[in-house]
Amino acid sequence: MYLRYGFWLFLITFLLFIGGVCYLQGEDEVVATLWLSEQMPRVSEWLVSLAHSMPNIYHQGWVDHHLPDIMWSTAFAMIICGIWVNQLSVLKLLLLGMGCAIFYEALQLFGIARGTFDNWDLMYSLCAGLVGSFITYLLLRKAKYNYKEQTDENSPN
Repeated sequence: MYLRYGFWLFLITFLLFIGGVCYLQGEDEVVATLWLSEQMPRVSEWLVSLAHSMPNIYHQGWVDHHLPDIMWSTAFAMIICGIWVNQLSVLKLLLLGMGCAIFYEALQLFGIARGTFDNWDLMYSLCAGLVGSFITYLLLRKAKYNYKEQTDENSPN
């Protein structure tokens, strides 16, 4: 059970880390990097220098415009779905994950959040939310049933 949760947390951390490195290595300033440099300039400088000392993940084109969004959308969908994996059916979990993944893009569409709305980002985020939710369901649902079976065996009935 702990191995599944550990792997799940590793995937989330890996996705957020690689997505962050792509953003920090990029030439364009995105909302996340601007916010970080405004709020925590020393941390921002340290992270940018760390990102530039790593192998170059950033490439102009598809990687620049979509890969970090896909990775972060997947990670956030996995986090939200992991919270409710034991309370929701798989269909509701998939819908929740997809909604979570497109949330920021929808805020950009309506002008509530800074950034540029992109139809491709919306489509990629929907798919990322679906994949992240499904991975979370596969990894964590088994732990739920194992826990339930263990508690049933230990009950005095």
